[in-house]
Amino acid sequence: MKNLLLASTALIAFGGAAHAEVAISGSGRMGVVYDAFDQNGNLLVDEFGDAEEGIRFSSRVRVAFTLTQETDNGVTFGGSIRADNASAGNKGEGGSVFMSGAFGKISMGDVDGAAESAVGNLAGVGYTGLGDFNEAVYLQQGNSDLSSNDTLNVFPLPGALYEYSMDGFTGYIGLGNPSGLDVDSAFYEQATNLDIAQFAIEDLRQNNSWGIGAKYATDAWWVGAGYEQVQLEGNVVDTIADSVVGSFDSDLDNWMLGGGGTFDAFTVAAQYGQLGGDNFEGTQYGISGSYTWDAFTVTAFVRQVEVDYDDIDLEDVDRTPYGLGLAYDLGGGATVATGIVDPDIEGQPYRADLGVSFTF
Repeated sequence: MKNLLLASTALIAFGGAAHAEVAISGSGRMGVVYDAFDQNGNLLVDEFGDAEEGIRFSSRVRVAFTLTQETDNGVTFGGSIRADNASAGNKGEGGSVFMSGAFGKISMGDVDGAAESAVGNLAGVGYTGLGDFNEAVYLQQGNSDLSSNDTLNVFPLPGALYEYSMDGFTGYIGLGNPSGLDVDSAFYEQATNLDIAQFAIEDLRQNNSWGIGAKYATDAWWVGAGYEQVQLEGNVVDTIADSVVGSFDSDLDNWMLGGGGTFDAFTVAAQYGQLGGDNFEGTQYGISGSYTWDAFTVTAFVRQVEVDYDDIDLEDVDRTPYGLGLAYDLGGGATVATGIVDPDIEGQPYRADLGVSFTF
């Protein structure tokens, strides 16, 4: 992303000179999308509960600020925030801040977890991402999709990430709030429901959330692995008597393996992982590939997501989202892109888009 430098020097009155940089960058897109969702991502249905498919305009513009500074002894520090996330950044839930030096790099805020930093995601398609079904399920994020309509946000922000690189190797350590935080996760409250329907898990809270990851990369290929775990506790509630009858304490963990590389005009990535907790376990794996010739790039991905529930009244998940896309680089930060994705979710149609994306 091409940056516009607004300021390059700050005057420091003592201890020698240091310079600060404040840069503005941005992105935008516009085009048309075929799906059954409004601008907020809500599924549109008619009076019979059927998806209301149609063609809709889809556009947005974003502005980002990046700030860097250096101490007298060579430690770099700074932060970044999008303008639309300014309020969240004030609470550590948007953007991030960092310090880096010979000791490595420490970041805090809306940062990727250790596992996601090491393994990442498959390549996506379309100018909007078309639901981001190329992305894997990680605990340290708020947009995982274990089922068709629930999110798995059990690693609340702000989070912290430490990384250290040496000779192609990078190690990662991710941490959640040490004191724990209340968790809004309808998915996990359902997935840990007790055998008897009148009892449920409520007042869910995360404690001891952490992750580790490692990645080795050359100019042509890379491999990565990551593991993350969250301790969850809550109350067992009798929903009929509306009273607390016990306590709940369980670990939720996730591990991922991945690799990829670029070979001439081809770029490939693959990953495999398993996720588990009380009364459920999940498996995810997938592959993506891109081929570039001249200014054109064609991309495809396919993922498999399986979730099995034990002794609870939730339907097992077994779906295979896949997508295909084509992009043409106009130069100067503009790209024309189109894509089509089948989310393989009952009641949801395929999604398609055609538009132009910009970087500034």
